Amino acid sequence: MTIDLDLLADELSSLADLGVKKARTKGAEEAEVFLSNIESLTILIRSGILQARQGASLGTGVRVVVDEKVGFAAASGIGEAQIESTVQEAIDVAKIRPLDPKFRHLADPVTRPSKDGIIEDALLEFSDADALKEVSTLAKTAFEYDKRVKSMSGGVGTRRGAFAVANSRGIADCSKGALIGGGVYCIAIEQGKQKTGSESLDSRKLVDFSDVGSKAAERAVKMLEAKPLGKSFRTTTIWESVAISELLKNMLSSASNARNVQEGKSFFKEKLNKKVANDVVTIVDDGQLPEGLLTFKTDTEGIPCQSSLLIEKGILRNYIYDSYAALQESKQSTGNAGREWPEPFLTTPNVSTSNLVLRSGTKDLNGLIAEVDEGVLITESVMGALHANRITGEFSVVAPNAFLVKNGEIDNPLEPVTIAGNFFHSLKKVREVGSDYRIMSVGKIPSLIIEDLTVSG
Repeated sequence: MTIDLDLLADELSSLADLGVKKARTKGAEEAEVFLSNIESLTILIRSGILQARQGASLGTGVRVVVDEKVGFAAASGIGEAQIESTVQEAIDVAKIRPLDPKFRHLADPVTRPSKDGIIEDALLEFSDADALKEVSTLAKTAFEYDKRVKSMSGGVGTRRGAFAVANSRGIADCSKGALIGGGVYCIAIEQGKQKTGSESLDSRKLVDFSDVGSKAAERAVKMLEAKPLGKSFRTTTIWESVAISELLKNMLSSASNARNVQEGKSFFKEKLNKKVANDVVTIVDDGQLPEGLLTFKTDTEGIPCQSSLLIEKGILRNYIYDSYAALQESKQSTGNAGREWPEPFLTTPNVSTSNLVLRSGTKDLNGLIAEVDEGVLITESVMGALHANRITGEFSVVAPNAFLVKNGEIDNPLEPVTIAGNFFHSLKKVREVGSDYRIMSVGKIPSLIIEDLTVSG
């Protein structure tokens, strides 16, 4: 059955408005009601066993101001009775909460053009039978690629839904979206040696997953020829888009967060309009990227999303704000109030990047490799990016799928290597940005070359 997102969004909007009125009737000086209804469908295959998961995450999050103190409460469910009880709980919480001297008021309405990302009818009609067919293809293509592929796990899933937010200061808006994603993780074994490879694809449009399984298998099989690096040295690194994405998101989402800047927890503090990266680096936080996975009409406070230039040709131009941070500086929110998906109703808003877009260059990954006389190519996901120091920039990650590069060509795959350095210093060491961007939850990211990092193995 096709999901009617417009109808769903309208229903949520009406209930959110009703919730605000109930809160005001109960004595709240200000009130904000956030409602979300996210339907998910996932078909997984693990050890040859299929697993189907289907359901909806729907709930209510309420913020109120009572005697200048803020209270928050959340609950599963979006019926009138559920909203009323959540409102009362938020009021009770506010009465016992300490006063936040930095809190000014809830978000004020902002007028600027904005819209949701691409919503494709074919994706709204995508069924569990369709997902099962795609997963079967993933498994078949992975195992057919090479007999050394002995195990695979993977799946295909969709997330479709809407959220609405209303407050007593005049905000009343909603957003909707639909996404699909699929991925495979393969294990190849030969003569007792075991290696892994992965591949994934995420989109706001219905996509062809037929190559995902074979690409994951190909990656795993290649690594069976891995050799130890046998040394530790400072060298040039080529980062595949997937490999750099999590580190990029982890660091920039923290450093560009205006709340962190105000609290002295950002490397970018007092660096506006100063050089923070090489000239080839231009990064935008684009909440209006049509194909972006985190593109919405409004943020989770009901402020229209926008495109914000963070770094322009190496110069830091802007921070990103929610209403709380913006009011500290008498500024306007950039539409970057985020909550934790897939159950956003459970948390209060905080500053969050949307789709990070690293402006691409002219060469694909092979073109970047050809530029390097000696170095290391880092592919697929790295381990440890989330443990990097977001304030200082120091990081140390492990790359299970890396390759030695010599004279502009891949020489051989490597046993796991460790890459260490300082992310923020490395921004000035970005030699070149590729053209092979990928759409991921992080945003729109291409591969790139970073010089002078320590690689050990």
